[in-house]
Amino acid sequence: MKKLNLVLPLSVFITIASQPVIADDLEIGGSVRANYSYSDYSESSKDKLGDFDFNLLSITFSDKWNDIGVKAEYRFYDGYDHLKYGYAYWDANEDLTISGGAISKPFGNKGYASHSWWYSLNYYMGFEDDYGLGVSAQYQNGSSLTEVAFIKNAVYGTTDHRDFAGTVAKGTVGDITYNNEETNTFAGRQSFTLNSGDLTTIIGASIEYGQLYNSEFGESGDTLNYAVHLDMNYDGWGFQAQYLAFDFDQYDDGKIDPNKIGMGMLDGFYEVASKGNIYTANLSKSIATSWGNLTLYNDFSMVQPDFEAFDDSILNSTGVSLSYGPVFVYVDHYMAKNVLWLGGNSLGLAQTDDDWDHRFNINLAYYF
Repeated sequence: MKKLNLVLPLSVFITIASQPVIADDLEIGGSVRANYSYSDYSESSKDKLGDFDFNLLSITFSDKWNDIGVKAEYRFYDGYDHLKYGYAYWDANEDLTISGGAISKPFGNKGYASHSWWYSLNYYMGFEDDYGLGVSAQYQNGSSLTEVAFIKNAVYGTTDHRDFAGTVAKGTVGDITYNNEETNTFAGRQSFTLNSGDLTTIIGASIEYGQLYNSEFGESGDTLNYAVHLDMNYDGWGFQAQYLAFDFDQYDDGKIDPNKIGMGMLDGFYEVASKGNIYTANLSKSIATSWGNLTLYNDFSMVQPDFEAFDDSILNSTGVSLSYGPVFVYVDHYMAKNVLWLGGNSLGLAQTDDDWDHRFNINLAYYF
């Protein structure tokens, strides 16, 4: 079945590429990526002096006819594949754009809240580079950018955990089964771009409110999340900061711990604290050279649960990214405590030990 899923999307792109070009803006591209990692929390990784694996193959497509356009990206990993995004958009005028399909959720720092290949902890909680099925509007008025969206549900529903970023979903961890469905979500982000000489400052705030539906009992909870964020750039130096408060108030069916909630992403399912704060602070320096560009960075993020029995999850990423023609490379060191997939199995829950876990990572990408 996985092979069939791989062949069908590729055949569609090949068929499109073989047809006569009917629009000047037609673009088909993608990337191939491989990854090396050495993890001190994995005995097998230490025994083998690390692991080198195929990471992904991605196919991107975009086209535009007058004021109407389409964009999509499909990704193939080892063992599964998924749509990252795919939507149509209409440039109603110079200031207003309407989009529909598998769209980006307007929440948090504009673009990314990180520089590293691993992203920040916001990503695994569903607050960075997140997508869902719905409609959105973007309105630019001078220095002001207003973005609103209605997201009906996750790209892959409730039991298929292939969504690109963390999504509240159905699944089982240990002896606890969660039956939540993230649906009917309203999200909005207001930001302002201020320029003063070489200094560019983007300040903004975001809010998200939606329904958490329990299909087994026919009952609903809700989620209310908000954030304030800052992005500054001066002469190649960059600084990002964000404070985010989250609250996943699920229906308590008497079989769960309401202080925890289940999330699915990238073919995995895990638990996180249902209420708390996320703090982010990133510093970077971009350097242009005669052969390409490199960016030095240190990204910090922390999930602080709102329950005394739980512990903070902390991630610090130090690294450099290098761009040379079609080649892009991340070289990162991750230092983590109580972090999912970095020595831990959850976010913001009780930690099993007080140790710091370390991972050295190199991600190699070729874009075509």
